[in-house]
Amino acid sequence: MTHKKASGYEEIGHTADLSLKVWATSLEDLFINALAGMYSMIDVSVSVDDQLEFQEFYFEGMDHESLLVSFLSECNFKLQNEKVYLDIKKIIVGTKSLMVKYSQLKINEFVKEIKAVTYHNLKIKHCSQGYSVVIVFDV
Repeated sequence: MTHKKASGYEEIGHTADLSLKVWATSLEDLFINALAGMYSMIDVSVSVDDQLEFQEFYFEGMDHESLLVSFLSECNFKLQNEKVYLDIKKIIVGTKSLMVKYSQLKINEFVKEIKAVTYHNLKIKHCSQGYSVVIVFDV
């Protein structure tokens, strides 16, 4: 990983879908940055005055990649179907589990729609500086 910032994301070119490169010093920050990048790519606008109740969800998976896809897919489902933006308050990434506490914000609008978070070439890489991953979204 050779980035100027210790954590972040950037949209990268993809022929037909949306693609996002994400990096962070911890797995928790990698997941949070991935969600921030997904929200940024679809241009979500929220109402900060309309914060809804705190909630949480828990996933189990085979590995960190399956947990990342489950996490982003759940957030996308809530965006598309419930019209809410998840403001992550706490996230714990285990070896095969994920716990997320969040509050919901009402969405004013979003410009693009993501059909699915894919496993296409998905591999979380770990090095001395942290973690990185490239995520492809089906649009």
